[in-house]
Amino acid sequence: MRIRAVTFDCWSTLLYEPDPTESHTRRVAAVAVHAGVAEAEARQALDAAWGRQMELWTAGVASGAAEMAAWTLTQLGRAASPVHAGALARALAEASLDAAVLPLEGARRTLEALAEAGVRRALICDTGFSPGRVVRRLLDRAGLLGLLEVHVFSDEAGVPKPHPRVFQQALAPLAVAPGEALHVGDLRRTDVAGARGAGLGSVRIRQHHDDRSEHPEADHVADSHAELLDWLRDRVQG
Repeated sequence: MRIRAVTFDCWSTLLYEPDPTESHTRRVAAVAVHAGVAEAEARQALDAAWGRQMELWTAGVASGAAEMAAWTLTQLGRAASPVHAGALARALAEASLDAAVLPLEGARRTLEALAEAGVRRALICDTGFSPGRVVRRLLDRAGLLGLLEVHVFSDEAGVPKPHPRVFQQALAPLAVAPGEALHVGDLRRTDVAGARGAGLGSVRIRQHHDDRSEHPEADHVADSHAELLDWLRDRVQG
């Protein structure tokens, strides 16, 4: 069957941070200022909050900068008032806007080629510190946002991958059935399992991150966007 739509993960699939410590350092500094503590203490509390967020993500629960700001302040013994926590949450959420965030080599060409072939394109992105409103700006800066017709973010959808709801929200506006769609991402537990559970085909791209976990493998593995595009060409032509 001809592939009529391709959905994409964001991080390590379309975008990446060459130096992830850059935005993390800014977040630690923000915690130190807002909580009035040393950076070493701020880093420990923020890392604990991130660990809690990762546990919830693995359990299928969406959380983000707002929750992590509140958890961090509470751990540091600071009253997490809505105003105080909100200011820190904004700092945590927007730290990546001042860091280097780049498109993967070939990502733009992949999206352009699919658009030229009449294949619909959507984004399905799990969010952590950076919410959908921030990731949209990062994608726009990279010249990718306008090439994605639908944008689904876990902080807005209320659930992360592999929940089938996010895949349904991506395909419904495109009027494409799951069996006519393919999802591309780097993670087996969320991208591959999520696509499979929702009835989509799956491709794991390991150009930036090679997921060697024990979770089931994708229908196809691509080492780069160039290889992905070559593999897609025969499958998107009617």
